[in-house]
Amino acid sequence: MLVQETKLQFASVAIPLPIPDLYTYAIPPHLAEQVQVGSRVRVPFKNRTIVGYLTRIEREKTVENAKEIQEVIDAEPLLDDHFLRLTKWISENYFSSWGEAISNVLPRFTARKVESLKVNTNEVSLPAEFQLNEEQEKAFSLIRTRILENKFSELFIFGVTGGGKSELYIRAIKETLEQNKSAICLVPEIALTEQLRFFFVRHFHDKLEVLHSKLTDRQRAQAWHRIKEGKKQVVLGARSAIFAPTPRLGLVILDEEQEGSYKQDQTPRYHAREVARWRAQDVGATLIMGTATPTLETMYRASNGEIELLMLSKRTENRAMPEVKIVDLKQADEIAKKHTIISSQLREAINQSLSQQSGILLMLNRRGFSTHVRCFKCGNVLFCSHCAVALTFHQESQEALCHYCNFHTPIPKSCAQCSYPLFKFAGVGTEKVESEVARLFPKARIARLDTDTVRKRGAHEQILSKFRSREIDILIGTQMIAKGFDFQHVTLVGIINADTGLLLPDFRSTEKTFQLMTQMAGRTGRGKDLGRVFIQTYSPHHYAIQFAAKHDYSGFYREEIERRKSLAYPPFTRLVNVIFRGKQEQKVRDQACELRKMLERVGNAKDVELIGPAPLPLYRLRGHFRWHLMLRAADLNPMQKALRDALEETKRKAGVYLAVDVDPITIL
Repeated sequence: MLVQETKLQFASVAIPLPIPDLYTYAIPPHLAEQVQVGSRVRVPFKNRTIVGYLTRIEREKTVENAKEIQEVIDAEPLLDDHFLRLTKWISENYFSSWGEAISNVLPRFTARKVESLKVNTNEVSLPAEFQLNEEQEKAFSLIRTRILENKFSELFIFGVTGGGKSELYIRAIKETLEQNKSAICLVPEIALTEQLRFFFVRHFHDKLEVLHSKLTDRQRAQAWHRIKEGKKQVVLGARSAIFAPTPRLGLVILDEEQEGSYKQDQTPRYHAREVARWRAQDVGATLIMGTATPTLETMYRASNGEIELLMLSKRTENRAMPEVKIVDLKQADEIAKKHTIISSQLREAINQSLSQQSGILLMLNRRGFSTHVRCFKCGNVLFCSHCAVALTFHQESQEALCHYCNFHTPIPKSCAQCSYPLFKFAGVGTEKVESEVARLFPKARIARLDTDTVRKRGAHEQILSKFRSREIDILIGTQMIAKGFDFQHVTLVGIINADTGLLLPDFRSTEKTFQLMTQMAGRTGRGKDLGRVFIQTYSPHHYAIQFAAKHDYSGFYREEIERRKSLAYPPFTRLVNVIFRGKQEQKVRDQACELRKMLERVGNAKDVELIGPAPLPLYRLRGHFRWHLMLRAADLNPMQKALRDALEETKRKAGVYLAVDVDPITIL
């Protein structure tokens, strides 16, 4: 129904689609008392009906031929002024529509009734009050001061693995609750969420709410309502928990600050660290970040005095850092002859730990049995028909699988190129490690933790619980087992191949390798017994591995920061990556070239360096060809302005999709 020019009220509505503008709708008289800013409304949009978000009411505005709002869905607004400002900032900073940003913040609403969660009383009995050491006391004193100031502050806890950061988090949250405020604690992995839940519930009982992607839509909606109504004051969760609608937010904690999982890989491509900083600034809260291996960007800010730095240089109870031995795979005869993937040094250490009934962690950051399937005769490799990547052989399912689009196929009976009937399974994945370890240690109880083994709901917790209770002797996994876990009985960590990420075509590959090695080494020696680490590598003299073996972040930082400076990479510059994809490669390439030409024309791009366009390293993915164009400058604002102007002037080609990644953490 169209409304002719009238004195009706009008509303601005954000539509959750990739369109830049708000749409104006008339408010019919029978809905005048129901409409509220921050509510969802059902509106006609083109040839269908869609749910949008009411962002403004215009009482003095007159619009000709405006369509009417059909329904006000919410009795109470879902978004307050803080969240409207937040989503507006996300849309502007990360190149999404306002509606897309709002849709990303809200859960799917499948339930209206809010149910209370029952707390497992077996989990809430209080280990004794933990005694802080001198460094922790000094750090907490400053944290408490900042919380009591009731204004924005940003602190960074730089502590060795096992240095007691979690205890400071607990005390900071307790201090926040005493001020009648709420707190959000973010962790990078769902598995870590579950581990910390056991720790947090002992302190916060029924004040605690846990949010992560394994919750059903109904569970998430109910949790969201409990938080919004103030029934839960402490929120623990992965990336999306930063959008918890906490009243009177006083504290945000970002654990393992360096983790790439804090960056969303879909529009809007926000980083939870930056959203956390924005929320804390907007409401005058305290932001605490912590890790043993900070990103270079965060450590650079801390060294410049932009963030208050708190040091924890010793492990709790003065426990020693683990001993680290580098095993040169080029010199290991049994590896060179391909008799095994476990060196004699590591094999001897595993036998010793098994005899002592200690826990063992083995990590290889690559899942599957073999990394590629190759014809014995002509060398032809099985590739994904949708992606430019080799298929990985998975022994358990007897299939070749693409780890990007999940395409899977049985191993063919003969080569498509030469018809030869035999294939060679080359390379190593976690499934292969599991098979090899089972062969070498037949009496050991072995489990694997990777994406393949945790598809079933609750599998994470089940595997970790069995390892913690010593029903599993050896846990094999990808980087999922490298971060944050505190297993007191683990005395041995083995890194099967430290080189898997070292030579990736990404300027952060060295940093990520150092972080992973250091974090993995930190999983051992957290109990009364000394921990040992064996790093198997073909690059034993690489500075990332050498510094990781010495637990020397400062040395690594000094080396890497000079390389970044000489190459004009972050933190000395900011990057924006524009990604183009489509099924017709020529159209994708042409669209990328046209945007570059438009960027060269706009006057405000003179201080912006343009790199590319060029094919992405993962050139074809999920059936789409992928190109990218990089913008680099000392400041983000001129790049955003230039790109926004250029996009408005560039004609979009049908079938070509475009995504903007601000401050990309990977260029693959």
